[in-house]
Amino acid sequence: MAIAVLGISIALTADFVVAGGGATYSMSSDSTAAGGTITLSATLDNGGGDISGWSYGVCHPEAIATASNIGDGDGAANSTSTVNNGSPASFDETSIYAGGWTQGVVIDFVGCCVVASGTTGFLMATADYTVDTAAAPGAYSVDYCGGTLGSPVVANVVVVNGGSVAPMVENSGTITVIEVPDPEWNYLGGTSAANNYSASAGIGGMSVAVGFSIQEKDNSSQGANFPNETQGFSMDCGNDGALVTPTGVTMSLGFDADFAESNLYPDAWTLGVVYAFAGGVTVTYETASEVVSVGYEGVSGALAGVEGATVTPLAWNNDTGSPPVVNVVVFGGGSYPANFNNGSIEFVGTVTNDFQRADSNDDGTVNISDIIWLLAELFNGGTVTDCAKADDSNNDGTVDAADAVYSATYIFLGGAAPAAPFGTCGSDPGQTPADCVSYNSCP
Repeated sequence: MAIAVLGISIALTADFVVAGGGATYSMSSDSTAAGGTITLSATLDNGGGDISGWSYGVCHPEAIATASNIGDGDGAANSTSTVNNGSPASFDETSIYAGGWTQGVVIDFVGCCVVASGTTGFLMATADYTVDTAAAPGAYSVDYCGGTLGSPVVANVVVVNGGSVAPMVENSGTITVIEVPDPEWNYLGGTSAANNYSASAGIGGMSVAVGFSIQEKDNSSQGANFPNETQGFSMDCGNDGALVTPTGVTMSLGFDADFAESNLYPDAWTLGVVYAFAGGVTVTYETASEVVSVGYEGVSGALAGVEGATVTPLAWNNDTGSPPVVNVVVFGGGSYPANFNNGSIEFVGTVTNDFQRADSNDDGTVNISDIIWLLAELFNGGTVTDCAKADDSNNDGTVDAADAVYSATYIFLGGAAPAAPFGTCGSDPGQTPADCVSYNSCP
């Protein structure tokens, strides 16, 4: 048996290589950042005769990476670890060198098992590569390098019918060292809808609230740390001042920051936030997290006469204020520019009828006759007005006896006047066509 082992082992050295054969050796490829670790695979395609063993060397740039943990497939089917009737090969020897590694395999000393002709993707071995921390970004070749590693040197061969045959093809792999990106955060503008404003009156006085969020971009697949602990941020978001004006900025962090200063302009708002001047308070944004809610109000006369949908953008700026406020996130004491996703507000104008509040009988005048009309409508089966908004004297959204009392108090006891539109024809913010189906005393 010792002689047989020696004979096969000799067949794996460089001195007995025969040209030809149908085997293909291939190395896989992978990428990581400097300092990272990847695993590459050495595989065999057998396009020739049955293979009873093999050997090869694999080389890589010594200054770029270090090889370690040469494995045999860890129980995977169609691999060195199961090639011997479900058991590992009888002889499997690997060695690691500064610039590569070698493997020599005899499947079975009595020749009962082989890698059959036609087999593809057979896993000969895997190897871990740790990339040097100083490695420059780029692609580095991992090659089959028979005759260069070991003493005596190991040849790239397969054993067919007791003879050593060089592989027909040797496909190199690649270690790609990628540049680790800086941390990135996305600024996400929210959206809001202010539907059913009166197309005749426009959006003046309509109020909406829009949330704005931060989410860190996950670059961990490129070797970056994720998530990162932020220490603060600043924001600058613009709007069309001819349509809407920001009215207030409300923080949504869930805690009181040491510094949170906002400024409002007709066409923008700005915000600067420091969680804690002394440190110790940080926030991560693995998922989109709302950090601020901003109120907007429609400009008087804006979109008057405009029906249908109008979308106005809420766009991130970097030029509002003096000095200008820029959109950045603070991490590790440094400022990182944010990526932008703009928000918007949608207004939908509908055709509505103008009316006068408290003029229930639609005669153009508010007096005791409107009180009598409303009470008859509510309690005596009287004619129901086609404009519920006109009946709603106290503007609470409900037509009931309280509206008759409100009108009586105004007319006879000097109480507060009904809310607009009163004393003239007009519409109510957010009014829909159904709120006032018809109203004859207003043109």
